[in-house]
Parts: sequence; structure tokens; C-alpha cells
Amino acid sequence: MNRIFKEPKLAIFWTVVRLWLGYQWLQAGLGKISNPAWTGDKAGAAITGFLNNSLSLAAGDHPAVQSWYAAFIEHLALPNAKILTYLVAFGEFAVGLGLIVGCLTTFALLGGAFMNLNFMLAGTTSTNPILYTVAILLLVAGPNAYRYGVDYFLPDIVAKLKDLIDKGKVGEVQP
Repeated sequence: MNRIFKEPKLAIFWTVVRLWLGYQWLQAGLGKISNPAWTGDKAGAAITGFLNNSLSLAAGDHPAVQSWYAAFIEHLALPNAKILTYLVAFGEFAVGLGLIVGCLTTFALLGGAFMNLNFMLAGTTSTNPILYTVAILLLVAGPNAYRYGVDYFLPDIVAKLKDLIDKGKVGEVQP
């Protein structure tokens, strides 16, 4: 089983999966960024409706939303809906962009999985379990998930910059 995640020959497969996941996040973020109920004149309206619906799912014998999460929604998320709406919209966009470019991939995967988890805790299923599972699989794939991306080259770039800084050559004006 470990070979599925760690075999370098499968890096192209994990790259395709990463690109697919990034596209899902990018589309979701762009949809929200271009929607006035998320980031325009009526910012906060869409997320307030979503959160109020989540609170309604916290009632009954078998609630879809646990009481502790309903308390979080009621006392923290709803009072800060206008800030949260921008965080979600631009967070989704940033996760998508990071995954597509392969830059800060682990951070993007964790951020996306965290958003998926919160959406599920808020009582919505939709594609969230699928996206969450794919993010976890990509995290397990580790470097194979970003072998074809900016992250693969970052350690070399950082090492070269560190070397230049150590030698005092950064910031010198060339004649």
C-alpha cells in the first residue's frame, strides 16, 4: 500500500489528482468572490443564511450539527459573518491556486481539509467528504503530490538564497 503513495513513478498520478482538487477549490472560491452576497455589497448574507440553516440542523433527537458546533456558530461565526465570508471566499481561492501551482501544497491541503471539515460539521455533505478524503490522500502521498510543482524546487531556491546571504552577496549592486 505504501508504494501507491511513495512510488516516484506515480507522482504524475498524484499531480493530476492535486490539479483536479485545486480546480475544485479555485472554482468554488471564484464563484464566491464574484458573488455580491459573499464579497460584494451584501457581503455576509450568504454565509449568514448557511450558518442559520446549520443552527436549525442542531435540533431534534439526531441532530446533523452537534451542540458544541452550534454554540461555535451562534457565538463566534455568526457575529463575525462579514469577516468569515471573506476568509472562506479568498481561502478557497488561495487553496485552489496553491494546489494548481504546487506551492505551499501541504499548507493548502491542510487549509482545504480544515474548511471541508467545518462545512461537514455545519451539517452539509455535498462534495465535502470526497474533497476531504482526496486532501488526506494527497497529504499521505507527500512529496509525490508536489514533485511537479513549485514546492519541489523551493528547498534548492531557499538553500541558494541562504548561501548568498551567508556570503554577503544579497543586496549588492552589480556594476
